[in-house]
Amino acid sequence: MQRETRIVNTDNQAQAGAPEWPAEVRDALMTHEIVGITSGLSDFRDAEALLKATAPGRWQRLEWGMGSAHNREQFHALQQATGAAVLPLFVTREGVIGGLPELREYLGHRALQARGEGARPDTPAPALQVLGYAGLLPFAFFGIGAWMAQPEWQVFALEALAIYGAVILSFLGAVHWGIYLADRQHRVGPLSAPVWAVVPSVLAWLAVLQPLPQALMTLAVLFLGVWWVDRLSLQRRALPRGYLGLRLVLTVGAMLALASGLAVTIAA
Repeated sequence: MQRETRIVNTDNQAQAGAPEWPAEVRDALMTHEIVGITSGLSDFRDAEALLKATAPGRWQRLEWGMGSAHNREQFHALQQATGAAVLPLFVTREGVIGGLPELREYLGHRALQARGEGARPDTPAPALQVLGYAGLLPFAFFGIGAWMAQPEWQVFALEALAIYGAVILSFLGAVHWGIYLADRQHRVGPLSAPVWAVVPSVLAWLAVLQPLPQALMTLAVLFLGVWWVDRLSLQRRALPRGYLGLRLVLTVGAMLALASGLAVTIAA
């Protein structure tokens, strides 16, 4: 079945009006906040664990076996009402949530609202800031230190800068491994998440096999490319506040350090 989901903006739902739900969905929504519609073949285990942990007693599952003409008619009516054709499909009284990734985002947003924090793209958690900026220290040390090092140490500083850049790129790819372990539907464009997760590390390894000037330049380009891919693939996920903004700052810092190292090789 072709996957097609859309996230309903809860701020606009009241104005737009809720869909005309099929009778079984309408009845379930009278007593439960979230209703999950599945077929007999749908894997509901991850969704069930998530709902039990975050919305206990506030959700209900409707299983519609597609062997029944009545159930097929119900699902067709649901498609007409929501424009969504994914199973499992999650809905609320106000509108459609979507599939499992959208359910995670919806529940994360609700949790933030319950704590009075909202979903603001402001400063990230202190731990992310401290560890993130600490990760820039080796970039700054070797990127600037290469200018001050004695000739016999200059190559060492530049090689250390390139190797550290490759290590960090591998770390950034592994972020998608973690997301995939929590959500098996996570993809990065046309690629499955585990496939993309190894791409930065392989490209970074190939980069450091080059002579130093080319290696530093390639690594800088890779940092920009990885950030751009993450921006496109992660912007709709329930991430820690300010994560993508912090990533942008750290990416710029890494690229400046690599550019500084490249300038040393040109000036030498």
